[in-house]
Amino acid sequence: MHTVLAHSTILCIDDEELPLALRKQVLESAGYVVFTATNAIQGLELFKANSINLVITDHLLGAGSGSALVTELRHLSSNLPIMVLSGDNTPHGAVEPPDYYLHKLEGPSELIATVRSAILLAGSK
Repeated sequence: MHTVLAHSTILCIDDEELPLALRKQVLESAGYVVFTATNAIQGLELFKANSINLVITDHLLGAGSGSALVTELRHLSSNLPIMVLSGDNTPHGAVEPPDYYLHKLEGPSELIATVRSAILLAGSK
């Protein structure tokens, strides 16, 4: 079971580089392969060029929102698990809701647990 998880690839998108770097470090320490992007365009390019098992995106991406990115990703891959990070307790404005919301203040163990369950659930579909 862990071998499947260890080879899972995650794309993290956040316009803030420090939280992005920390998230990458946490996920890699848990055995995941992690690509990072600092904007939606870069994120979509990475998504199209690689086999991605999960996307984690910030709800607010610079001038735009993660909602437009989620919509675009849904068109490219309808069963892709998507996790949106938000500073709000109740994110709003998503055209197509993501599979998971995680508050930015959640700790690394909560992030890893949510990522693990998202990937396992997607793999069982």
